[in-house]
Amino acid sequence: MRPVQQSSVAVIGVGTMGSQLLHRLAAEGVAATGFEQFDIGHERGAAGGETRIFRVAYKEGGDYVPLLREARSAWQELSARAGVPLLEPRGALTIGSVEDPDVRTVLDVTEQCGLDVEQLDHRETARRFPQHRLFPDDVVLLDREGGLLHPQRAIVETALLAEEAGARLRTGTTVEEVVDNGTGVTVRFRRGDEVQVEEFDQAVVCTGPWITRSVPELARDVEVRRAVLCWFEPVANWGPEHFPVGIRRSGGENTFSFFPDVGGGVKINLHVRKSVVDDPDLLDPVVAPDYVARVAAAVSDCLRGLPARPTAVRTFMEGYTADNHGIIGRDPDRPNVLVMGGFSGHGFKLAPVFARAAAELLRTGSTDVPIDHLSLSRLR
Repeated sequence: MRPVQQSSVAVIGVGTMGSQLLHRLAAEGVAATGFEQFDIGHERGAAGGETRIFRVAYKEGGDYVPLLREARSAWQELSARAGVPLLEPRGALTIGSVEDPDVRTVLDVTEQCGLDVEQLDHRETARRFPQHRLFPDDVVLLDREGGLLHPQRAIVETALLAEEAGARLRTGTTVEEVVDNGTGVTVRFRRGDEVQVEEFDQAVVCTGPWITRSVPELARDVEVRRAVLCWFEPVANWGPEHFPVGIRRSGGENTFSFFPDVGGGVKINLHVRKSVVDDPDLLDPVVAPDYVARVAAAVSDCLRGLPARPTAVRTFMEGYTADNHGIIGRDPDRPNVLVMGGFSGHGFKLAPVFARAAAELLRTGSTDVPIDHLSLSRLR
């Protein structure tokens, strides 16, 4: 790998990670070009689904807390630059049995890191968040630093900021090959019937659910899974100001994440084993009625005032690793190619920090962001 100042970098995939990295590189004066096979902000990739949770009291552990706080500041700064809210800092809830491992971790992380988390009793929860139906052993934790992210909006606005900073964007462009030629990389790409070739000093591959196609060696390490999201049409008082995002861990299948109504209804993501997607170009949109019934049952058990059936059901894709941590590292067979992928459903919130890490790796070969647990070598 040959880190260089003011280098040229190809960013392949301008979604969650690619938009953030493209903006950071361009802002630092790097000649950066983004290649995207679809339109910017499309819903076919891992950022689909309208909304995302942001929380600092993290069920994945306290090691992430400093990164999350940095990401929170970055999202707020990007929101200010874009002139629209990418992160709405309205808090995030964790509700469930104190015996649940995720709830226990949130409690432990809160204590260890001194987080701004309020524990509500059942009476106070009923007063402030009457939409939730609680079980006797449920605890309710409000992470005051949490909030709601708008992923498609964030990708579009960050890509626009990248262009304003000098980045080039090539949409509707399929990268067919990235060859490390020893002194840099050769990118072969197709736009319609036209095939072109361009040279860069380095390349970053961050193609989301298509990562195993872009880096075939990752096929044994990254599994693309189908997420099924359901929207329930509320009557009133289910917007972000009244109904914060959060996760539910109340036993059995009453295990899901919930999102306020931002125009399309209240979104529910049931946390059960997801089916495998063999080909990301052929994502199956058909959802079995019994699955929808399972989601509806969880909603009926845990939430008040929503209809018995969802008004919309859609499918999306995400890439998962065996340990549910992402990948940021050099391709061992192509030293001038950096790989970012397999973020297992919790990469979006941290994308600004991971982009900083990637930009530093490209420029200097090292980073002060603690990403050893994301190394590609750990999978070998």
